[in-house]
This record gives sequence, C-alpha cells and structure tokens, in this order.
Amino acid sequence: MHRLKKVTAEFVETEDRIRLSALSADDKILAFWLTQRLLSRLITYLAKWLEKNSADLSKALSSDSNPQTERRSAKKSDSVPLPDQSAVKIKKSDVSILITEVDVNFGDKGLALVLKSEKESHAEISFSISEVRQWVSILQSLWHKAGWSISLLPQSITNNPAKEVSTNTIH
Repeated sequence: MHRLKKVTAEFVETEDRIRLSALSADDKILAFWLTQRLLSRLITYLAKWLEKNSADLSKALSSDSNPQTERRSAKKSDSVPLPDQSAVKIKKSDVSILITEVDVNFGDKGLALVLKSEKESHAEISFSISEVRQWVSILQSLWHKAGWSISLLPQSITNNPAKEVSTNTIH
C-alpha cells in the first residue's frame, strides 16, 4: 500500500468523476478515480466528523484557564491556508485505479483515508483536522464545478457556501 504525500484533486468532465492525482512517499505517481456516489457518502461522513470534532474542541477550550485566547488560536490555525505547491501531473502511462471504498481511520491529531478497490487497499493519506476542513471545502468546490446536485450533500455543507479555492492541491 502506498502512503501518499501529495494529492491534486480535479473534476474531469469526460469521466464525470473526481480524479486524485497522487504522489506517493516513494515518488510513484498514481491516479485514483472517485465517483459522485462514493464522494457523497465520504463528504457526508467527514462533515459529521468535523461537526463532532469541532464540538469536542469547543468543550475542551471552554474548560481551559484562558478560553478566549485559546479559541482565537484554534480558529486562526483552522483558517490558515496550506502553502501553494505544484500540482501532481498524471501521464497516460501512470497507474489509474477506480476507488470503490474508502476506510476512515482515526488518530489523535486527525484521520487517515485508505483508498480501496475491490477490497484491495491501494493507498493511504493522512489529514490533520484543518486539512480535513480544507479538503472538504475543495471537494465541495469541485462538486459545484461538476454541476452535481447539492441535494446529495449534507445540509451543514450546503448551508455554508463553498469558498473559491485557488488550488485543487491537498497536501
């Protein structure tokens, strides 16, 4: 299984799917395809996880000695954009895999997504909480670009309009 260190997400109109162009830790380039149906389920799951995580973070901050300072610090770290980096470029000769399942593994500082096809694990990518928020925002932006129905997305996401994302790269 490949550990991914850099991923570029983009909507490919001719495929009507999202492609994750990925660079693995061993510098191999791979393309992973995600369908609307799988993305809808993944985004819904991640949005619920973020809501719960935000509530837990708020509880923890309210019990601290100086909660206002901590809240400002937490909000600031969540809104700090990741630095722009070059996109991962796919060539026709690179491995291309249709993802049919995504496992979500939780850790102390975030989560990891395991990308699978036909029950075979192909790759894993780890995210901090702020990276998950950014990634969900990128996926929401791509969803709109694709022209897919927003009724398939969770209401917590559709109530907060997608911000324009200057890059589709997730690191």
